[in-house]
Amino acid sequence: MNHETALSTYVEKLNTHSWDQIAPCVTEDAVFLFTEDTFVRKAAAKAAFEKTFQLIENEVFSLHDIAWTVVTDEVATCHYEFRWKGLISGQESSGGGRGTTILRRVDGRWLIAHEHLGPYPRK
Repeated sequence: MNHETALSTYVEKLNTHSWDQIAPCVTEDAVFLFTEDTFVRKAAAKAAFEKTFQLIENEVFSLHDIAWTVVTDEVATCHYEFRWKGLISGQESSGGGRGTTILRRVDGRWLIAHEHLGPYPRK
């Protein structure tokens, strides 16, 4: 599996809303920078993801306009726009922003090592 397929697989697993499905796509020392906080290592990431899954029912997350900025034999980085939609307290909701992901090859597999998701800039 190459880095692009690994990123697509990660997004597919995110949309299962199951940390057990997502965890194999993530390095043990992964760092996730989200608007509300920074989450370091898998245990912290698990708590953050599960909190989101409880908040947004039936969430569908997607990436758009992915641009790969660095790709080597060991590391691949990209930036993109992300979008989400789902139900919050029974009401249809949606949003999006910009993101950056760094994948690292570990034991021959491309895994998410770092993800930074944030809002669009204020105009």
